Amino acid sequence: MKIFINLPTWLGDCVMASAAIYGIKEKFKEAEFIFFGSFVATALFKNFPNSKFIIEDKKKRYKQALHLRKIYQFDLAFSFRSALSAKLILKLLKAKKKFCFDKTIIKEEHQVLKYLNFIENTLSFKISPQTLQLPIKVKFNAPLTLKNGKKILALNPGASYGSAKRWEEEYFAKVGLYFAKSHEIILLGAGGEEAKICTKISEILAQNGVKAKNLCNKTSIHTLTQNIALSDLFLTNDSGTMHLGAALGVKMLVLFGPTKFTQTSPWQSKNAKIIHLNLACMPCMKRVCPLKHHRCMKDLNPQMVIEKLKEFKT
Repeated sequence: MKIFINLPTWLGDCVMASAAIYGIKEKFKEAEFIFFGSFVATALFKNFPNSKFIIEDKKKRYKQALHLRKIYQFDLAFSFRSALSAKLILKLLKAKKKFCFDKTIIKEEHQVLKYLNFIENTLSFKISPQTLQLPIKVKFNAPLTLKNGKKILALNPGASYGSAKRWEEEYFAKVGLYFAKSHEIILLGAGGEEAKICTKISEILAQNGVKAKNLCNKTSIHTLTQNIALSDLFLTNDSGTMHLGAALGVKMLVLFGPTKFTQTSPWQSKNAKIIHLNLACMPCMKRVCPLKHHRCMKDLNPQMVIEKLKEFKT
């Protein structure tokens, strides 16, 4: 049996879809899986058993689908994306049965439940357990105690979706300064704007005598996951990296501003806490603050976050 899966575009959505994808694997244990998706999406599932991967080229995605049509007869084809392009890709494939995710069904539920509902209704079976799963082996247990007796505080100040989801750089630095006596600080993130943010935080810390290890844009998905797993505390915006932390079960505090924490909060993570304000403009679900004041994140001050982090027993 051959099964095609068009993965979600974003890292966080891929992690949240993992419970449903492993559910498919459990039902069809001997199936061969062909994963199609972005670089980061396919990298996350790199070690998924009995699988092959095709990185989507947005300029040539339909040619890629036509090529797959020539070489594969799929038994089942699933798209965890609902965009028109995803529907066209499914249409071009040669498959006995095709199914496309519909984001309007159970619209207000958590994203993990949306994906589970998609597969359970499609295949008429109950997925259990409904837990996030990473096809990445973590070598060490958290938290790691370093030779100097300190543990690790990981800061993830980026969020690919947009600036509205990002806490202030200076605020992250203040948290780092507070915990510097007991923790070594590592900075996590991707390239581009996130690299600039991490550099600024690193510079603020250095100006105050604290040396942070800036790993932004220096890790693969595998090493990023490992660094999160080694951390004693993980402070992050609502982001794809946050969902890795949820899957790993690390002690994590998530900063929520413009997004719906009821739909994208850490899934079934006993060690995760969230912090947010309750402003009339929240959640706006915008990439950039439409009111230009960004109060949902600016008014969430460092002392509030420090007090919340202190609730974790380190």
